[in-house]
Amino acid sequence: MQNTEPGIIPVDPSVTTPPVIPSFTHSSGNAKTLGFKFYGSASEYFGIWIVNILLTIVTLSLYAPWAKVRRLRYFYGNTEFYNRKFDFTGIPRKILIGRLIAIGLYIGISLAAGYSPKIAGIGALLIYLAVPWLLRATIRFTARNSKYGNSRFYFGGSTLKAYIVFFLALLLTIVTLGLFFPVAIWLYKRYTFNHLFAGQLPFTIHTRWTTFMGAVYLPLLAFIIIVVALVAVSGISMSSGLETIGSGAMAVFGLIYTLAIFFLFPLIAARIYIATWKNVTLGNSKFDTSCNQWRYAWIEGTNILARIVSVGFLSPWAAVRSYRYKVDNLTLNMVDDPDQLYNIAQQDHSALAEEISDIFDLDISL
Repeated sequence: MQNTEPGIIPVDPSVTTPPVIPSFTHSSGNAKTLGFKFYGSASEYFGIWIVNILLTIVTLSLYAPWAKVRRLRYFYGNTEFYNRKFDFTGIPRKILIGRLIAIGLYIGISLAAGYSPKIAGIGALLIYLAVPWLLRATIRFTARNSKYGNSRFYFGGSTLKAYIVFFLALLLTIVTLGLFFPVAIWLYKRYTFNHLFAGQLPFTIHTRWTTFMGAVYLPLLAFIIIVVALVAVSGISMSSGLETIGSGAMAVFGLIYTLAIFFLFPLIAARIYIATWKNVTLGNSKFDTSCNQWRYAWIEGTNILARIVSVGFLSPWAAVRSYRYKVDNLTLNMVDDPDQLYNIAQQDHSALAEEISDIFDLDISL
């Protein structure tokens, strides 16, 4: 007999999707827009951040799992929706075991590279082929340990679907020489959201791949026009060799590089974020964001600058500043009753995949 907590609907661990449960009774006339709120502060988070950094260094990174959990618990715990807070329940010891195994794999591949490039190549290929599994397992682990009030999140995407999405995105990007990379982002977003649940309510993203193409290429087109204008004004011939380019030309190229790092990439990130959250629903309820793309880009661009100038010491301020802007501008036009969310009992997913992802620098954030 499977033990369950009160108010939790059991599910067979071998099943990758939650059971079908009747929808809540709702009425569009009773819908109300509810906002998210973040109560954290940069000064408060700085204390957590600096302790995490120092203990991670002193323990030769063994403290990293505790640092990760403390960081997530701080941001989750200070995020409120409908008078309830979020929480992260990951156990550091379990994450540590996964991290040690991941470090062992990384060291093994590194040592193999010194003795046999062939073995190293095979190892690298195996890691690469494992990426879809790592992505899927990490999302499941994170969702399983994320809570809103008494409701847990659940990810039901299958490993097979992860491989299909991964290789379809890879093939599309290679065949189009990278031009359709935004479509790969859309495929990943669709896979993630369309298999994610809050309690029994499903997330769904309602947008086509063209939305993400526009989110990336409209800023890029504007940037190219600016670059052409700068080059034309400076009188630089693009066919000139580097040895003929004077100090004035170097200044122009420096300006172009600066614009790309501090404004173009943040602007693209802003547009992808907005395109995502303006098209996501939770059950019958719809998310929306009032984030302004220019303000978002300004925040992210100046955050990069602040981190560089402060040699990293303003990272807590930058993290809180960015997170607060996104959370405080996020709303949910609530139709389903948040007081009636049911949980789905889930097996405790392993932290191993998440830690392997971290060691090999895989960023899979939503």
